[in-house]
Amino acid sequence: MTAWLIETLIASTVLMLTVLLARGRVRDAFGPQVAYALWALPALRLALPPLPDAWRQAAITPLSGVGETITILVVDSRADTATMGAGSLPSVAMVVAGLWAAGALGFLLWHLTSHTRFCRRLLGSAAAIEQVRGVHVIASDAATGPLAFGVLRRYVAFPLDFADRYDADERELALAHEIGHHQRGDLIANWIALAVLAVHWFNPIAWRAFRAFRADQELANDARVLAGRSTIDRHAYACAIVKAAHGGAVSAACHLHTVDDLKGRIRMLSTSKHSRRRLATGGVIVSTLVLAGLGLTASGTSAAAALSGKVGNTLGVDLQTVPQAPSVPTAPPAPGKVMVPQPPEAPQPPLADKPIKRVVVNRIGKDGNVSTYTSAPDGSFDDKGIQQMVDRSMKMVPEVTERNCSTGKDGGPKDVVVNAARGEKRMIVICANRIEAMVTAGNAAAINVEQIRRNAMQTALASVQASRADIAGNRSMNDADRKEALAEMDQALAELRTKMTSPDKD
Repeated sequence: MTAWLIETLIASTVLMLTVLLARGRVRDAFGPQVAYALWALPALRLALPPLPDAWRQAAITPLSGVGETITILVVDSRADTATMGAGSLPSVAMVVAGLWAAGALGFLLWHLTSHTRFCRRLLGSAAAIEQVRGVHVIASDAATGPLAFGVLRRYVAFPLDFADRYDADERELALAHEIGHHQRGDLIANWIALAVLAVHWFNPIAWRAFRAFRADQELANDARVLAGRSTIDRHAYACAIVKAAHGGAVSAACHLHTVDDLKGRIRMLSTSKHSRRRLATGGVIVSTLVLAGLGLTASGTSAAAALSGKVGNTLGVDLQTVPQAPSVPTAPPAPGKVMVPQPPEAPQPPLADKPIKRVVVNRIGKDGNVSTYTSAPDGSFDDKGIQQMVDRSMKMVPEVTERNCSTGKDGGPKDVVVNAARGEKRMIVICANRIEAMVTAGNAAAINVEQIRRNAMQTALASVQASRADIAGNRSMNDADRKEALAEMDQALAELRTKMTSPDKD
């Protein structure tokens, strides 16, 4: 859970930065509605659960031609004992998680309380005006400008001097703007955005993203109101925005305008509208970006696992180990039942006298099944058995030879490169006699024996290079084994390249 939470917080922050960088260009190219839709990306990432186990295994473990993957973990049991002894003390991760949860809960409670009080002030001094498309329009001295509020019961509030300060066209456009917020679902989107901000209450990037989200929301609603309207209407709308500009705002409500982005909105009113074709193109691009962003940052992928590991190393906390459930205490004996005392266990030697190690070996076979091997309860382990398993991983390195091949044993008569095995050792065989036979049979067509031989060598070279890439990317091998295996692979590649440039054959 901790690893998923950290991955989600960092991934959603990265997506917020991406939207902050892209929103301006997207708005200029496809319109403010398309730019506003980009903000669904970090919100959806927060709600995205971890990948299922089957998908997680496919995402983390790279596809390769290697027969099996072996993971060997050697842990000092004394560290486990020390950890168990300190388990009653709060860890750094628990303290940080508690502070984060308290901050998120306090943030939501503060906004909920503030919004509730604001709505009560509006409704306490409200005078009903009319009902338009299921929205209650009221006038209240608590409203400093036109605004929309309420989710279950929808309202639009105007100041008491609304009719005196705004002319008829401005009033009609202001009302259309606030009703548009209800019809577009912006009030619900505001609460979702506040929930995202509550999760990121400590994150300055999230606060900047929230302000940009609200600005894009107003721009998108402006574009909806002004669609198909004349230049005169645009001028009246600009006047209404300027008259409504004020400094205070409630985060969950939708005001006609605040002073944060007044110049940007006025400038947007002079731009020409985008065609439906361009809007549709922008919608497709945004949908693709959203799906790609969610796929690349989903918890359970190799990128997310690497990110969780780096953050855990920085904090000094293991974020990828599943915590063990506490042991269940022994139930007391039933009344009247006599407990037979058990003989005391033999004393164990001190930890300082005998170093103990616990070995866990995870082996993934060709069939995908995982076999786990652990040491004995007393901490002893079989060095020979572990070495044998490591030796099996070293047998992944193929041996390349060039010799005469026999039909049946070494594939068909037309196979010039054969993948074979000697026990568990992989082998790549280049069939010299078959290459010469192909040249002899194709003299009439001027077949070049050296060219065929070179093609076969190149095929073998590509196979060895692919095997080397598989071993280099196999994170389950320790550094020493991987280094030794790569050295043998490089030697095999060098020998193969020498054979390619030399006319002589083994």
